[in-house]
Amino acid sequence: MKRPMKLTAVVVLFLALAGTAGFAQSLAVGTVKPAIDGVVKAGEYSYSQQFDSLTLYASRTADTLSLAVVGSTTGWVAVGLGSLKMNGSTIFMGFVDANGKVQFKPQEGTGHRHVNAASSVEDSIVSYQVKEAGGKTTLEIALKAADYIKSGQPTLDLIFAVGDDKSFTPYHSSRGSVSLKLS
Repeated sequence: MKRPMKLTAVVVLFLALAGTAGFAQSLAVGTVKPAIDGVVKAGEYSYSQQFDSLTLYASRTADTLSLAVVGSTTGWVAVGLGSLKMNGSTIFMGFVDANGKVQFKPQEGTGHRHVNAASSVEDSIVSYQVKEAGGKTTLEIALKAADYIKSGQPTLDLIFAVGDDKSFTPYHSSRGSVSLKLS
């Protein structure tokens, strides 16, 4: 009798975790816009997930797509949209330099590299902020949702990365990608 009870508990736990993972990969339209201030507060974003040395956040309203990356680094962090790899992505990178000045660049992925983005990418930015505190660098950005999410689009592909240097050119120390279901 105890054996079936343990099996039932394992099945219930599995289904609960599977449901949570499926829900965590969805990005629904909401009504609350995160404050783009370089500080991510608990519950501010509808999606969040930890990846190695970086946490990715996302929220959207009918007109705004808000993204944040918080990296365990005093170097750069980046988030990109439009592809699950660098090539073809629109990438936003930022860090705080040695003088405390925010450095931020919209970039376009070409192969395994990136170049300055077209002016249309800058026109899609509503606001952004980069802060460094406690050994972590945070980049928050609000974008015009219609520039990145088209009517009927089923998913939003995101890439993210973190680097150890205060420069836009060094290779990343950690990177990843995720495809969020749009609902």
